[in-house]
Formats: sequence, C-alpha cells, structure tokens
Amino acid sequence: MAPGNYLGLWFYQVGGEMGKQKIRSVLIPELGVVLEPRGVVESTVETDFTRAFTHLVGQSPAGSILLRATSGGDLRVAVMGAAFEIYAVYAGNAPNAYDAPNTFASVVPQYVTDLLIETFGATIQFCNLAGVWGNPKTLPVGFYSFDFIHYGIRIQNRVPASVAVYEITLYR
Repeated sequence: MAPGNYLGLWFYQVGGEMGKQKIRSVLIPELGVVLEPRGVVESTVETDFTRAFTHLVGQSPAGSILLRATSGGDLRVAVMGAAFEIYAVYAGNAPNAYDAPNTFASVVPQYVTDLLIETFGATIQFCNLAGVWGNPKTLPVGFYSFDFIHYGIRIQNRVPASVAVYEITLYR
C-alpha cells in the first residue's frame, strides 16, 4: 500500500484505487450531546469530500447558544461574566477635525467599542492593524456598540461648530 497525503488526510492505495481510512478514535458522541443511536463504532475518511454546514453550539442550564468566530477566524472563549479583561472610558467634546486628543489608538486589539453621542452628530473612523484609518462613519445622537476588532478610533463633529459630547468605552 502506498500512502498519499491529500488535504492533510492520509489515504492508502489499495489495488490501483484510493481506499478508505479508518479512524479508530471514538469521535462520537461528544460529551453533553445525546444521540440516537448512542455511538458510532468506526468512522472512515474517503477520497471524496462533501461540503457540510457545521456549527458549534454551547450548552448551559438556560439552553443552547450558537458560538461564532471573529471575522479573522478566531474563536475566543472566556469564563461567564469575564468576556473582557480590560476596558477604558474616554469622554470629551469632539473637535471640528480629527486631532490627537480625540484619537484613541492601541497596539493591542480592541474587541468591542461602545459610543454614547449626547449632543449633535459625530463622525468616527476605526484604525486597522496596519495603522490605516478606514472610511468615516456618521453617527447621529444616540448609543452605539460595535463588535469589531480595531486598533484605534477617532472622532470629530459631523457639522463644524456643532460640538458632539461623547463617551467612548473600549473593551479588550
């Protein structure tokens, strides 16, 4: 039998054709999942691959919840109530043009950003890992929460001389 590695899976050629590979580890059932029938004795991997919709569900006494990954493919987990270790709050009056005192940059990623715009509209921009500021986003008076990984945020008045009073909270 001549082994071959395809997409990280090993197959063995049997008589001119690729054969099945047996997975001897018990993969099913997972802990906490009730299945009927209870278990699968043996799984196999074949050379044909099928697309599948997969999902990850977390289970708690209150029910189940679908777990999601970040846009970068990271799956982050934390103890309940401790999703973020650090947060910082910044408050002030937005300037007519972006400036240093109203720019909040970081070398570590920020995962969630809350904004409270109390008076007049504002315009914000987020900074990516490369230090490039994205397109401006206009926000009228109100509360906003962004689940968005960024490395900085800056704020200015939407209309010059209409001073936007704001509070920004950054979580990581």
